[in-house]
Amino acid sequence: MVMKTIKLLSTVLAVAIVAVATAVEKPKMNVTPLSADRAVVTIMNENASLFELSIHAENGELVYYKQTTKPLSSYQKIYDFKNLENGNYTMDLRVNDTRLIKDIEVASTGIYVGESKLRIDPYFAFADDVLKLSYLNFDEEKLSLNIYDEKGLVYKSDLGKDFNVASGYDLSALKGGKYEVILSSLNNEFTFSLEK
Repeated sequence: MVMKTIKLLSTVLAVAIVAVATAVEKPKMNVTPLSADRAVVTIMNENASLFELSIHAENGELVYYKQTTKPLSSYQKIYDFKNLENGNYTMDLRVNDTRLIKDIEVASTGIYVGESKLRIDPYFAFADDVLKLSYLNFDEEKLSLNIYDEKGLVYKSDLGKDFNVASGYDLSALKGGKYEVILSSLNNEFTFSLEK
């Protein structure tokens, strides 16, 4: 199946990127060590929102998970790290389509906290047989886009490692039905469902 990539005008892209950037949540997360094995985690957000907080070990194992049951604009809790083995961990805060990531080292001499890294999920839209995609590839990972129907892969594209990915795809040649669009890299996978 042949699909042509639609080149979007730079002005349209600029407007779309500004719209996405202004609509994104801007949570703040501070991790302040109190002692060698305890730290206070403070989360602030402009708007009350549901959020998820997880801590993963270096090998990817989930060691802590919390999901709020009601929207909050602030949260504070003292965490005890004494039962964690010395090593590197990642604290991941998700508020809607925005993630804040902090690297944490737990050592016998204390808890050491790295800088926050902001990550934003990609924006997908489908209208008039055109799939639009924009994504800020902060880690500049090699990206690929795959489209599947119920029988399997119908389209694949390598998108490269650019920081700003903005593309449009003409899907008029696809038959009516349900499709899964997957944007993936080595460390991330994002899925978008569409129906023609």
